[in-house]
Amino acid sequence: MNIFSILYCELRKIIRANVFWLVFLVFAFGPIMMGVGIILSSNSGEINWQMYLTELLNNLAALGLIGYTFIAAWVFGREFTDKTVKDLLAKPVSRSQIVLSKLLVILAWNVLLSLYMFTIGLAVGGVLGLTGWSADLIWNIFFRFMITSLLFIVVTTPGTFLANVSKGYLAPLGLILVIVIFSSVMASLGFAPYFPWTIPSVFLSTGSLHLSSIIILASTGIAGIVGTFAWWRFAEQQ
Repeated sequence: MNIFSILYCELRKIIRANVFWLVFLVFAFGPIMMGVGIILSSNSGEINWQMYLTELLNNLAALGLIGYTFIAAWVFGREFTDKTVKDLLAKPVSRSQIVLSKLLVILAWNVLLSLYMFTIGLAVGGVLGLTGWSADLIWNIFFRFMITSLLFIVVTTPGTFLANVSKGYLAPLGLILVIVIFSSVMASLGFAPYFPWTIPSVFLSTGSLHLSSIIILASTGIAGIVGTFAWWRFAEQQ
């Protein structure tokens, strides 16, 4: 089997799983509730597309981080909770290819979730009749949001590693809830540019990052990926 065959198998497994569709159902409520809340909390006529999307996407940042982490943890963790990891390892394919295929599927699923949440947010604003629509405005905000989403996806790799070490997806979810709370503390103390899980929000707000933030972010992502490959390469699968 080559990498494309494994990738195809992973895609089929995920699309056939109820969790795949449940994630999109659950994460439709976030943009809807946040979008409606933003508009209702503002005086009529005082909010336009730029104000709405800026506040909405800032609020979606923490929600997206939880979603991306859940997806990454579930793709690996389900193999242990469903006790299918031995069947997976019995296939005539290297462990590195298994890990790579799963990481690619996680990336595709997370990007699709980001597009989905942004689209839901646009739909809410359109239904409620916001003013100030501009193709350039929407494109610029969309581009910044997608880059931010990719940065958040990068820092979910430690959760992927933890899902393998703990042989499940509950530990990464517990960790990310603690991180979300801790992120608020770090941001309030002025350390947002130096804490991996708040750096993407810094980019969303400013549109740029300092070199130190980029190094911290990249190091966190690489550490999670290398740890995951190493675990599958050297750890004994029970």
